[in-house]
Amino acid sequence: MKLSDIRDWLVSGQDFTEGVALYAQVGTSKTYQRLFALGATAYSQGVLQRELAQLVEVVGEEISHLDQDLRPVPVPPAAPVMPEPVPVVPEPAPVAPVATPVHLAFNQPLEELLDAAEQYAAQLLAELSQQLRQVRDERSHLHPQLTAKGLSRKARLVLALQIVGLTSEEAKIKALQAHVRQHGKLPGPVASAQLNDQGQLRQRLQNRLSYRCKLRKKQPAKAAQLAVVEAEIVLIRSKLTS
Repeated sequence: MKLSDIRDWLVSGQDFTEGVALYAQVGTSKTYQRLFALGATAYSQGVLQRELAQLVEVVGEEISHLDQDLRPVPVPPAAPVMPEPVPVVPEPAPVAPVATPVHLAFNQPLEELLDAAEQYAAQLLAELSQQLRQVRDERSHLHPQLTAKGLSRKARLVLALQIVGLTSEEAKIKALQAHVRQHGKLPGPVASAQLNDQGQLRQRLQNRLSYRCKLRKKQPAKAAQLAVVEAEIVLIRSKLTS
């Protein structure tokens, strides 16, 4: 991976999945990797953008210092021999310290956030398991009625349709369970980049404009979230005018 790949990502649309892949190659924080694995949110997008930007800054400084160290030192011409020459020892040039990102203010709250996310996922799975049991119990109750004596054809058809509907509901709940196990949350709304319906895009734009007004009142604390919302507004407007 080249450093230019991260720079290109920072000035592009900042696709969350691509950014996470870049961080996995150069980042060292297991805590942030756990956060990014939970999926894209305004908070995680802001953290990812900040971390990659700081990595570019730190690595750029290190490369700059390395280039300076590898340059050949010019050898001055030999001085004429003088009686009792006094050697001149040049003072060492001060070395600028390499800035190391420190995120003490984020570590503890982030751990609490991850714990809360895991608890939330466990609660969702418990609720989905309960719904799944109810669907299966109801379907098991209907199955014997299909073969009941004296049941009309119309009534049997109604029961069959109910069983088919419950089977479909079971499949949906299983899909939700799989999504929660992988992402720690229920499926969210469709991303703006995937929306094509003009009405949905206009509604999404109105929501984001309103949200941007709220974030602007909370600056600079919400700067990262505001940057994400601003980028989404630009994307939606470009889709509406294309």
